[in-house]
Amino acid sequence: MPPAPSSRPGEPVALLTMTPVRVASIGTGRWAGTLSDAAKPGLTVVACTSRSADRRAAFARKYGCRDVPTFEAVLADGDVEGVLITTPHSLHAEQAVAAARAGKHVFVDKPFALSVADARRMTETCRQAGVVLAVGHQRRRQAASRAIKRLLDEGALGRISQIEGNFSADYGFSSTITADMWRGDRTETPGGPMTNLGIHHVDTFQYLLGPIARVMAFSRRVVLDIDVEDVTAILFEFASGVLGYLGTSWVPANRTEWLFLHGTEAQVWHEGFGARLSLMRRGQSERTPVPLTQVDPIAEELADFARCVREGGRPEVGGEEGTQNIAVLEAIVESATTGRAANVAGR
Repeated sequence: MPPAPSSRPGEPVALLTMTPVRVASIGTGRWAGTLSDAAKPGLTVVACTSRSADRRAAFARKYGCRDVPTFEAVLADGDVEGVLITTPHSLHAEQAVAAARAGKHVFVDKPFALSVADARRMTETCRQAGVVLAVGHQRRRQAASRAIKRLLDEGALGRISQIEGNFSADYGFSSTITADMWRGDRTETPGGPMTNLGIHHVDTFQYLLGPIARVMAFSRRVVLDIDVEDVTAILFEFASGVLGYLGTSWVPANRTEWLFLHGTEAQVWHEGFGARLSLMRRGQSERTPVPLTQVDPIAEELADFARCVREGGRPEVGGEEGTQNIAVLEAIVESATTGRAANVAGR
């Protein structure tokens, strides 16, 4: 049995008075900065590394950390206790495994890996090394997500029959997705926007409703002149019998992030990037806003990681949860490629 989570899912992680965990940022891009901004008080970024010397130097100046020229030098640094990995997707597995073998605790941004085999290898290596492994799926911690989970646990929605969602961003009209960038390489982005956008909703779907058992997916290049699909649509069958739909795209006019649940007693609408939730009970004609206590989901997941390192326990989203999400991603890519429904590994 894995150790218990450091706090009950759905409860904010207390930022306890403790010695911050000294971490290195593996990657110095936009998301590395976002994590570093949210790291304190549980984590202290003491070093950084990336392939670009200029970006490394700029990151080191901004966050007051050491500029380390190579990943290997970070692993040899006795002052570094853990790593925050935000590198291209194809590097996650080897870097996480190497870090664990060097005795470093590991936080990996989504997608955890690009295959179930790699995800399992990462999880097992971290387990054998006795290091904490956490995966960056912070959206299950959004205020609206937590409130929906409470409503489900209370039975307030009745029997759930369907979930639907969309997670899209206008990256195709910016420098985020271009043919000469790593995200524009299909080996880095199987399923197109599923890999860096839709995978978040997959995690939240499974957090709310349990494991997904089967998928039917379509993925197309509709707008962009790159060798990667820019729109993906998926139907889900959960192990419980619930059905679901997810759309994800790089080419909407505006960033879009919502999900709806349909129950026999009530329906809920999760909108505003997790900041708004509305509910309509059976027989009502108007939605009612649900009061929410806002949180910082990124700070919460990093605090969870830090507390597990210092006090023991398992992060809410660890290797097992990350692997299950990658199993769904793998099935989506299989279905989109073959044109047939695909079973999720292990289901």
